Amino acid sequence: MLSQVMIFFSLDHEPGKTLIVGASYIALECAGIVHQLGYDVSVMYRSILLRGFDPQIADMVGDSLKEEGIKFIGPSVPTSIEKQPDGKLRVMYSVDGGGQDQYQDFDTVLFATGRKADTQKLFSDQVKIESNKDGKIITNLQTEQSSVPNIYAVGDCVAGVPELTPIAIRSGVLLARRLFSNSKILMNYRNCATTVFTPIEYSAIGLTEQAAIDEYGADNIEVYHSFFQPLEQTIPHRLENKCYLKMICLKSENEKVIGFHLFSPHASEVAQGVSVAFTCGATKFDFDNTVGIHPTIAEEMNLLKITKRSGKDPTKTGC
Repeated sequence: MLSQVMIFFSLDHEPGKTLIVGASYIALECAGIVHQLGYDVSVMYRSILLRGFDPQIADMVGDSLKEEGIKFIGPSVPTSIEKQPDGKLRVMYSVDGGGQDQYQDFDTVLFATGRKADTQKLFSDQVKIESNKDGKIITNLQTEQSSVPNIYAVGDCVAGVPELTPIAIRSGVLLARRLFSNSKILMNYRNCATTVFTPIEYSAIGLTEQAAIDEYGADNIEVYHSFFQPLEQTIPHRLENKCYLKMICLKSENEKVIGFHLFSPHASEVAQGVSVAFTCGATKFDFDNTVGIHPTIAEEMNLLKITKRSGKDPTKTGC
């Protein structure tokens, strides 16, 4: 998939009317970039946007892209692509619910539908490494060991870990230290920060709200949240209370923060700092006891007061 993206951004001609097939963060990021370059963009998705991310904020990302002018086709899947005499690409696609296939013509089609690990040639026939249907190596994520104990794997070829370069690098460094420097430090995949770089960024750390409920139970979870408008957006009258912050806390552990989700400009810059707090096991009190910098987006995490459980309107008024 990444090779297709690289080819797409290396085209020697304008992409023109573009279809992006997929609903992953790479698909939506590419849609935002191409649209902001001034081209007509459509996204074709099979079921939901940003699988694995918090569904509430994934929907916000989709809505914001629609407001930008990006079109969404779905739930649908392409069934064929045929080049027309005029050079256009005719994409036939099925529509959820059945019925006759529909079609549209595009200048460029980009598939961003996921990755399969190219691991088949890594090992000889005598070495039986357990892998999943996508070719990803199944490991003990505590030790990075495969089904063959003296063979280790880290990075995107491993099943069940985020496909992110910094995570691959960090897990490799920690593994090397454990193997050769007597270190005991394990990779903490759960608390790694990540960002969807759409025109309005979405950053996430830790568990989604539903994952937290599934693991700990709804009665043990407190969710603080807020809709807000960054001060920098007040003069151009943009994003009025369309930005959103959600902090998920574990009540049984003194409201330890186990999930952080921010939909806002510059969300990535905020999340990088918050990820340090996650590493230190910060609680809601630690955030409340920290003085925010005014006026910034980051100070919103120090001002959260309203819980979902309360039913109160979390929309901020004033600064």
